[in-house]
Amino acid sequence: MPSNRTHISIIADILDTARQYSYEGYDNGASVTHLIRKANVPHRRLSSMVSELKASGLLSEVPKESKYRISDKGMEFLRSYQQFKGFAEGFGLKV
Repeated sequence: MPSNRTHISIIADILDTARQYSYEGYDNGASVTHLIRKANVPHRRLSSMVSELKASGLLSEVPKESKYRISDKGMEFLRSYQQFKGFAEGFGLKV
């Protein structure tokens, strides 16, 4: 039975995709297409979320390339989210 994802879990998916394309053999960051596919978010929703993440300093745009990289602050958020998710799931809660 599929379940709806929370706003925070979608943010984590976007940041994790940006992390993968920022540090794991890709030097230019994640394109909008990569973010849409990997985070499974429609373009309109992705656009507003990317704007929110950029404004929060969690994501940065690669100049002139329309690609996105995770920031140090984004890495810290992602690590904390993953720790909390593991903690909550240990108590049988879905995050």
